[in-house]
Amino acid sequence: MSYYLLTVESSHRTGFGLQVEPGVRIRELAARVGDMDVPVPGDRLLLLFPEEGVWQAPLAGFGIEAWRDGDLLYTRSDPSDPEFVLAIGGNRGPEDLPVGTQIWLDDRAPTGGHRTKGWRHIIEGLTTGPWIHVPPGDDEDAAGQDTGRGSADRDG
Repeated sequence: MSYYLLTVESSHRTGFGLQVEPGVRIRELAARVGDMDVPVPGDRLLLLFPEEGVWQAPLAGFGIEAWRDGDLLYTRSDPSDPEFVLAIGGNRGPEDLPVGTQIWLDDRAPTGGHRTKGWRHIIEGLTTGPWIHVPPGDDEDAAGQDTGRGSADRDG
């Protein structure tokens, strides 16, 4: 069985791959999968395009959108209910990923989840960490441009 991750609402190209919205609520995903079934870069994703069939793509990134500024850790995700952002590898652009596409983790793909110590460990670290929550838009100026605060250290 493959694991459902999300249905695409939007996407944009980043240095990490094609980042997809919405994020994936980690507690909800962890409740549906085994503790060690943690997606890691290189795992295979199944993209179920609306009315177009199924494609495969590598997972480029799956983690909390966060950055460090000195000793402080910032995130747009609510630390009490963390969301991970997903990035798809390859050369696809937003025009290649239609809204409504479902993204699944192919459970036949070898996973390196054993390197993560499992979901319980990840959730505990995120919910007890010294995060500062920065709601989306709070690091933008009046024109909607990112101010770049901490952008050099984003884990994205």
